[in-house]
Amino acid sequence: MKKMLLLISSLFISISFADEFVEDGTTTIGGYGEMHYDMEGNSGDGKLDFHRFIFYIKHQFNSEWSMMSEVEVEHNMVGSQAALDGNEGGYLAMEQAHLNYFNGTWGWKGGVVLQPVGIINEYHEPPTFMSVERPEYNKRIIPTTWFGNGFAFYGAMGDFNWNVTMTGDLNADEISNGIRSARMKGMGETTEGGWLTTLQGSWTGMDGLKVGGSYTMNSPTRSASENQINCATYDADGDLVINGDALVLGDCNTAIAEAPLDVTLTEFNATWSKNNLYARMEYGMIDYTNNFHQDVADTEVDANGDPVLDTNGDGSIDDDDATWNPGTITEIKSSSGYYLDLGYNVGSLLGWDNELYLWTRTSSYNRDDDGDAHDISLFGVTYKPSNNISFKVEMGESGGKDVMRMGLGYMF
Repeated sequence: MKKMLLLISSLFISISFADEFVEDGTTTIGGYGEMHYDMEGNSGDGKLDFHRFIFYIKHQFNSEWSMMSEVEVEHNMVGSQAALDGNEGGYLAMEQAHLNYFNGTWGWKGGVVLQPVGIINEYHEPPTFMSVERPEYNKRIIPTTWFGNGFAFYGAMGDFNWNVTMTGDLNADEISNGIRSARMKGMGETTEGGWLTTLQGSWTGMDGLKVGGSYTMNSPTRSASENQINCATYDADGDLVINGDALVLGDCNTAIAEAPLDVTLTEFNATWSKNNLYARMEYGMIDYTNNFHQDVADTEVDANGDPVLDTNGDGSIDDDDATWNPGTITEIKSSSGYYLDLGYNVGSLLGWDNELYLWTRTSSYNRDDDGDAHDISLFGVTYKPSNNISFKVEMGESGGKDVMRMGLGYMF
């Protein structure tokens, strides 16, 4: 009897409080997904991958306040190696989860927010871009999807839109020839580096054209790296020091002190879509300061795991053998890249109401501007039976390797 009275009382209290806190608003769901068939994957045997499944939940509390969330599952499944039968696991992430205020002129977001960098990082639903996969530029230069815990302020002044977003720092110890691995994705983020800050602007004053750009900056602190050991040593004359038939080993010259690692990313982008013509380009450059890394050459070993000292096989160990690395420090100063898409909707020429685009992509990026660039050339066909559904085929080359892919995608 007491349990029944307690249940009735709890139900009455719940109904009373629910009635008090009900807001006049609506809740909507949405999402997107994409599957890829890489015919050159698995050494030419082909690879099928449902790359992404995403769903949104949005609630509009009133005319000014709302909540937006986005949860992503990649590669079909997420679980332990045992649960996945030894296959490579997937990925589960909360990529957006923020409160939003907008009064028609300016707005504010707080929670898990996207960095407003480039085009694809904010608008990456499959029907919104031509290729099967996202452009490689948007992996190597702008590391989509890029999100973190923080705040954003945004607004519009006529045809000009602005955005200032501040999130937790990058992980300086993971910054190398790019910043993709340095994204914290909301886990253990700090503001020791003065917040990861992006200033973005865009202009839409011409029908069919949107141009924009952004500037991102952060100064996280890189951990110190001690000298590595067992490097070859050289005498005052620069000769390799050998004792009998063995190298004289010593500490490497690779100590790196703790220091701020400054990162800035500057990018520009533009999209033109009108009269069946389509063009899109993005260009970005990352500049680094104090981006130092230890560099010690791999030592060749024999079947017993011992270092091979007589590298030229003449029966003696001397300076004619391969030079042994005494330990060096390398500095990566910048990374850069771009892509340019050009397309035409031939569906109109065929009298179709649906879109059928023939398109090409020219792209190049360099993760270390002192090294060789990675060039990409693609040709593709994208068919959209509905504005929110796309079927794609593409072929070409990427870094000298053949590309042949098919894909499908949707958004709602």
